[in-house]
Amino acid sequence: MSFITKKVQTETLGEYLRRSRTRLHYSLLEAAKFARIQPKFLTALEEGQYTALPAAVYVRGFLKSLADLYTISPHHLLEQYDHEQQIATNLKSRAETDPKEIVIPRFILSPRTLISLGLVLLGVMSLSYLYFQVSSLSRAPRLEVYSPEADGIVNEANILVRGKTEPDATVYLNNQAIVTDVNGEFRENLSLGPGPNQLVIKSVNKFGKETSMVRSLQLQEKEIAGVSVGVPEEDGELTLEVIVGPASSWIYLEADGVEQFSGTMLPQSERRVRAKNNIILTTGDAGSTHVYLNGQDLGVLGKEGEVIRDIEFTR
Repeated sequence: MSFITKKVQTETLGEYLRRSRTRLHYSLLEAAKFARIQPKFLTALEEGQYTALPAAVYVRGFLKSLADLYTISPHHLLEQYDHEQQIATNLKSRAETDPKEIVIPRFILSPRTLISLGLVLLGVMSLSYLYFQVSSLSRAPRLEVYSPEADGIVNEANILVRGKTEPDATVYLNNQAIVTDVNGEFRENLSLGPGPNQLVIKSVNKFGKETSMVRSLQLQEKEIAGVSVGVPEEDGELTLEVIVGPASSWIYLEADGVEQFSGTMLPQSERRVRAKNNIILTTGDAGSTHVYLNGQDLGVLGKEGEVIRDIEFTR
């Protein structure tokens, strides 16, 4: 028994075109010029880079021109091209349906990258600061009043006003500025007048925006705050009575070196202190501070809105 051996053609279209060109001793540029094909397209044909070629109708024209130049069968070239083009299409379709490997790019932290990140961070911080400043121009300051919590009736003339606002804001109690700490918290002693009292707590920021809260309190106590009226005076003792009005005023009172009161007194509120040697008085509004020393009317201490410090009363 004998076998007939056939040689299997494994040469690609590109290899066949290159072999045909070199057989005639044409360079790639010469063959492209004679066949009127751009050199890049002839290179793509010889290397089998079908994705770099134009539409199939143009490629078939290229192959016919090359067949004439190389004196080979155009039918063979076209048949081989169609076959390889179909294989390329099938491979592309399969690649698109298969899961693709996820490639995670490597991040290299170089000095240039650090500088770029720093500049970006600085830009973001600058924009955030500008946004905060612009929003502050149109936003009123936050204000919370913890005490007194609400309107009501009280039995004692002395109360504590306590709350919190923004650190850069100024707080006023009935138009009298009061001290706030670094966190914006404030505590102020307040002396009420008999009957109804209206507390206006106001916070004003550096842009002039303000927030106000009002508390209405009714004082039932009839006695003057401080020393009770019924306590008899000792020989040579000093008695100072302070009455505030028509406006509120910040008042500081000290008797024999001991603080007796420091806070805001509302209109018509009164305080009485006694001492053996001396009494010190400071007022934030001398025109609204009326005093009596041992029953003697000394009148108001000064002009409206005038601040007078450390007035000493002695025997």
